[in-house]
Order: sequence, then C-alpha cells, then structure tokens
Amino acid sequence: PAPGNQEGLRQVLRTVFLFARFAPGVHNSHMGPLAALYAYAAHAASYLPSLTITQVLSFAACVAAGVFLLIKVGILRTIELDVEGLHQATKKGIGKPLPEAFDIINAELERRYPGLIVPKSGRRWIIFNGGGAMGQMTVLHASLTEYLIFYGSPLYSQGHSGRYLMDVYDFMIQGETKTYHAAELTCTVFKAGEYSLLKHFNAKGYCCEKDSWMLEYGRGVIPFAVFYFLCASVFVTFDIIPWLTSVISVGKRVAYNLLVNRKI
Repeated sequence: PAPGNQEGLRQVLRTVFLFARFAPGVHNSHMGPLAALYAYAAHAASYLPSLTITQVLSFAACVAAGVFLLIKVGILRTIELDVEGLHQATKKGIGKPLPEAFDIINAELERRYPGLIVPKSGRRWIIFNGGGAMGQMTVLHASLTEYLIFYGSPLYSQGHSGRYLMDVYDFMIQGETKTYHAAELTCTVFKAGEYSLLKHFNAKGYCCEKDSWMLEYGRGVIPFAVFYFLCASVFVTFDIIPWLTSVISVGKRVAYNLLVNRKI
C-alpha cells in the first residue's frame, strides 16, 4: 500500500465530512448516514493501490449516495436555471444593437439568478471549435450540471452538433440557425426570439447564418463534453490554446459555484 495516497484521500474525506457536519440545514438525524458513508469511504481508501472493480464500483456508489444525501438535505444545489426564464431574458435583447443586447440580457440574467451569472465586467470572449464549426463564446455560468454561454459568429458556420449526456438549448438573439436530424430531408429554421433543443444522446447537423448569435444553455452531465472539444482542437485545428482557455474559464466558474454557491 501507498500510505501517502491513503492518508491524502482520508484527509479529503475528513474535510468533506466536516463541511457536511457543520453546513446549514444538517441536523443530528443526518449524521448517522453521513458518518457511515465516511467510514466506508475511509475503509475503501486503505485498499487504494489494489482496489478491485467491485470495490471501485462500491466506492463510486458510496460517493454518489453521499452527493444525493447532500442534495436532499439542501447542502448541495443542482439545477437552478430554467428554460422559460432564459427564453424571456433573451427576448429582452432582440432588435437591439448586439453589444447592447448582450448587456441587457446579461443584466436580466443577473436579476433572475443572483450570484450565478458572470457580470458584464467579467465576460471574456474565446475562439471556439467543435464538430467542424467555428465561433466564439463567453461563459456566463458553469457548474457540473449546467452551463450558460453567449455564442455566435460574424461569419457563416456549420458543423456537427456533438452527442452529449445533456440537453442543449439555443435561444436565438440575432440571425438564424438551421438544423436537421437523421432522416429529415428539410431543415428547421430558428430565428431571433425562437429556440432549438438538442436532446441528450442525440446529434444533428446545423449551420449558423452570418451574424448569428445566441444564448446557449446546457443541462446534464457537463464534464463529458470536454473530450469532444478536445478532439476538435487536437485533431482538426492543431490549436489546443482555445481548448485550454475554455477549460480554465469554465473550471473557474465550476469551482466558484461548488465552493461558494454549493452548487454541483
């Protein structure tokens, strides 16, 4: 066994347990399950260098059960954004000059979801590649279960949507997008004020006409999408800088929401 690895993991488990113990909303009735989860995880850590598949799955189940319990007692938050609220916020910027539209929508999102949205002063645009399409984005919210970005391009762009473990909504601010799924012989057009939905496990072809911009919202298992965009950066453009910049930008927001907002 590697004592350093074991002790390091135990320290992490102790920290999580203490955080849960003194977090608001936790009562004495919750401590039995939390203590049992901690004891089981700490015991599994002693087998760290030689874990079997069964032990790994048991440990993962233990972690999942712990997260579920923390959500149920209100210590951790999950889905906070709502589709209708995002749609209404987007409509407030339609017909305005683009910079003004972004500012209006940003301010409305901050009003609706206080503490969860990056303010205007924190917006940073990043070149973005994926599925053959190229555009730019700025992150407004990112957590393990949700993301929200402004996305678009001053030029025409088209490509493959990707296939994810999440639902993706595109709320059009300006311009239009056209999409089609397998076996569809005509495309569906989405103009300013409308939105499209890509359901989890599905994929589609899409194009953004010149000067098309949107508010994009993803809800589901967000981290798995990282590999899709990594492949686009490494094997298509041979430019990993945008991917690294995106990971850092998103990672900062995920960490902030996890530590400050207690949101996964």
